[in-house]
Amino acid sequence: MPRYKQSSINEVSRRNNLVELVSGYVHLKRNGTSHIGLCPFHKEKTPSFHVDEDKQLYYCFGCGAGGNIFDFVMRAENLDFVDSLKFLAQRSGVTLEEEAGGRPGQSDEEAALRKRILEMNRAAARHFYENLSDPKAAVAREYIKRRGLDQKTVVKFGIGYAPDEWTDLLTAMEAKGYTPEELVTAGLAVKNDKGRIYDKFRNRLMFPIIDVRGNVVAFGGRTLGDDQAKYMNSPETPVFHKGRNLFSLNLAKQIGLKEGLILVEGYMDVISLYQRGITNAVAGLGTALTEDQARLIKRYASQVYVCYDGDEAGQKAAQKAITLLTETENIVKVVSFTGAKDPDEYILKKGAESFRTLLKEAHESIEYQLLRLRQRYDIYDLSQKISFLTEAAKVLAEIESEVAREAYIKRLSAETDITPEAIKAEILKLVYYKNKKQVTKEIYQSARPERLAGEETGFNQSQNTATYKTERTLLNLIFFHRRAWELAKEAVQPEWFSGEVHQRLFQAIMAYREKNEEVHAPDFLTELSDESVKKSAASLLYINFEGDSLQAAREAAGKLETEFLKKCAAKLAGEGKVKEANEIYRRINARRG
Repeated sequence: MPRYKQSSINEVSRRNNLVELVSGYVHLKRNGTSHIGLCPFHKEKTPSFHVDEDKQLYYCFGCGAGGNIFDFVMRAENLDFVDSLKFLAQRSGVTLEEEAGGRPGQSDEEAALRKRILEMNRAAARHFYENLSDPKAAVAREYIKRRGLDQKTVVKFGIGYAPDEWTDLLTAMEAKGYTPEELVTAGLAVKNDKGRIYDKFRNRLMFPIIDVRGNVVAFGGRTLGDDQAKYMNSPETPVFHKGRNLFSLNLAKQIGLKEGLILVEGYMDVISLYQRGITNAVAGLGTALTEDQARLIKRYASQVYVCYDGDEAGQKAAQKAITLLTETENIVKVVSFTGAKDPDEYILKKGAESFRTLLKEAHESIEYQLLRLRQRYDIYDLSQKISFLTEAAKVLAEIESEVAREAYIKRLSAETDITPEAIKAEILKLVYYKNKKQVTKEIYQSARPERLAGEETGFNQSQNTATYKTERTLLNLIFFHRRAWELAKEAVQPEWFSGEVHQRLFQAIMAYREKNEEVHAPDFLTELSDESVKKSAASLLYINFEGDSLQAAREAAGKLETEFLKKCAAKLAGEGKVKEANEIYRRINARRG
């Protein structure tokens, strides 16, 4: 993986304006020195997402997300640092200069490991594919034939075979120079309690999981025997996070921007649709849809068609997916079908044109949810009618558009013979309580020191809130004000900071200021390799201080030294060294006098 010169990275940072970039994702409104809007990374009603144009930093006081322009692109676009750097370089016309090593924000060891795993995955994918030609793969070829897949499709998706053997892949990969321990790290092999290492995938049809940049990041395997686990996926690895990837998005992403993406449940649904000309289908990876996946879909889709299996489990999963997709501001339509258990079986029975008709007739998500409710209740029975309207009101309370909500209210009124006013009153009551709960939650979260801090930003549960705020104030002053840094250089010790994250951040700031006459917060964040330290820096550097910076730094340093001395005295007293403890307290009191 290439490493780019820090000067190139800094140039990209300066050529891109964070407010202009974020405005493409969030409607921002100026508020004093900041621009504020609704956070793109969590659902909220009250704006808590702030962007400081002068500092080129963002911070959400609701969920704690924060950082520089690279951090925003990585999170918003689901990219790693290198790809976010390339994205912004292309946007601003900067030519990147490479140097040896890994990506900034990542150690050389981590970069080498990622590269090594991706190489292993690619080699493993080729081995699985080549296995299909082996006589022992007859069961796999028979399965492929039975599912109606042609050779072109097999090649397109890189479908392969893991034989019913303990060390088939292990032996092949060792011959290529990879060690058994490396295969375990890559999720291709398993080590048992006795230390034995063996292949993770055995007697399975293999599907490479390829990210949008063309890297083989993981595998899915469909059993060809009687294994209770019908499908098995790779575990989480340094290159694979199940909740952040979608199967076949690498193939579907281009058409998805024009025609939308079709979200299905299984690999075979995607592959069967693709072979028959429906090339914009994607699938989750064996678990319920995640928020990261929903945001990934939004990036690559003009709209999304939810087309889950027709059984009860599939429809429940569809309902959860609809809710999550709607919350992440996707335009959602729901595909309904009969006469088949899943999209794969449907297109095999009725063909591609019939499936395209299903897409044209897909319901809006609200319409679909109301249809599902009508199937559960008999609206000619008074008690069931009341239950139906109560549930329907919950659905309509989620609609943001007043016009759309009014239209559905009128339809429900006509169907149930209940006045529009009564239905609307029930909905508004739900909206009121939902908004009140959301606002209360956001206010509570923004006020909690562990939200402003937490593990993400360096809060130490053993310290009180006042001390924590004092540490943050001092670190901010040292970074932005040279006189405060000079004071700290002479008079402040790392151990005065009670949390390890703040101690490391103090040392990083001191080193950065030693090398740089003028400071630039985005550049500093880029140089930090420790994620916990970086998150802490992103939140506290966003703070704007007004007043005498040197005096404020003196006061903050004095408070931290006093707290540190108190802890030292308490420790000495606990060890029975009362005389030494009293001497420390005399020093503290003398300073106060």
